[in-house]
Amino acid sequence: MTLRKPALLLLVLLSIGVLGWLGYKWETSSQRPIDDYRLMQPLKQLTQAEIDAVMQPYLGASFWGVELNKIQADLQRLDWVSQAVVKRSWPDQLKITLIEQQPVARWGEDGLVNQHGEVFFPRSIKGFEQFVRLDGRLENAAVLLLKLAQFQQALKPLDWTVARLREAANGVWEVDMANGIRLILDRRDEAHKLQRFIASYGQLQDSLRNSAQVFDLRYSNGFSVKRGSAAAVKQ
Repeated sequence: MTLRKPALLLLVLLSIGVLGWLGYKWETSSQRPIDDYRLMQPLKQLTQAEIDAVMQPYLGASFWGVELNKIQADLQRLDWVSQAVVKRSWPDQLKITLIEQQPVARWGEDGLVNQHGEVFFPRSIKGFEQFVRLDGRLENAAVLLLKLAQFQQALKPLDWTVARLREAANGVWEVDMANGIRLILDRRDEAHKLQRFIASYGQLQDSLRNSAQVFDLRYSNGFSVKRGSAAAVKQ
């Protein structure tokens, strides 16, 4: 069955009209300005003022013409932003999802380490001063975080809590406890040396355990004990 010429002509005219209308809508919508943005979840560390400062230059820009990747990059430069996702929401709004950093340890005096072993430096670490402190080479942050977990797990039989872990320039580990005791380990058979110390600690005289502050575990056949105060842990 074929369409008659008048019907075919009408169909063509309707198609042209629809295409023209769609083209007009696209042209007018592409010029529509961004009027507002909406955060998709509550935030703990970031302030509204910080986000407003980033988003203000984009309000009034073309809804379709604005580069979402650029907005996301600008948002991710904020101190506490781990990831930013920006999407268009018709007709004139942007939806913003911000994933905040989740600190699990301190880094030096003024940095924090997230759960992935990545270091970031917010304007303030207020509220996180009591977190375990890590010190070492920045590129080794993930290694230090892993070592912290290993040392803390190994020391459970003594009921000791790690307050600071430092990687010295010579690769030696300095592990400071919340009770003021410091352990010193090298990387050679470190797990064996630590387990040997833990097994032997209970056999030390009470007077020695109560006065000892530094245990050097770097020896192949034992460990040395230093009485007196260890270097203070900076909190």
